[in-house]
Amino acid sequence: MYHQTVDKLLLFVFGPLVFAAALLVFATGIRRTIERFRSRPTPHELKATYDTYLRRLLNPQPDAVERELDKLLPERLLRLYEDKAAIQSAGFQLEKPGKRGWWSKPWQVYCFEPLDVESLNELPYEEELGPGFCFATTGRGSWYWIAASDQRVADSPVLFLDYDGGSSHGQVVAESLEEFLNWPRLPMK
Repeated sequence: MYHQTVDKLLLFVFGPLVFAAALLVFATGIRRTIERFRSRPTPHELKATYDTYLRRLLNPQPDAVERELDKLLPERLLRLYEDKAAIQSAGFQLEKPGKRGWWSKPWQVYCFEPLDVESLNELPYEEELGPGFCFATTGRGSWYWIAASDQRVADSPVLFLDYDGGSSHGQVVAESLEEFLNWPRLPMK
């Protein structure tokens, strides 16, 4: 009789605690699900965000960026932003000619970044590289960067800034933006 009472005592003492812990886990899971559902942007918010991006992309502000950098951007970068069709292309990868094989790396371009001070301030800055501009992104935490200089130059090398943990950080992708933009374009995989 004594052991049955002690067994019931454990059930009466720890049973409500186990039930409360299970209820807490369940309630937390439901709360997270609701927050995740609520935090998704609505179709209207997505369209507004895209429209803002497109307006910024199609209305470059190179003078403001150059004032902020206190340097001049390459002429080829300025011409890229004048070409409205080229700057709107997205979701492709570039393949360096002559580098085909199992070891070749396609350079993915998710989209071009707007040429304005807002982008300049939001995008990564590499102190050791000096002033420059991240003109395109992979969409996965990496950007394509081009240097600014004291004198306006025709073109400049394209560097890859890899913040996704890869080994390509700081690698020269192409000797010039012109070369980079003229590589064969393939659909994104």
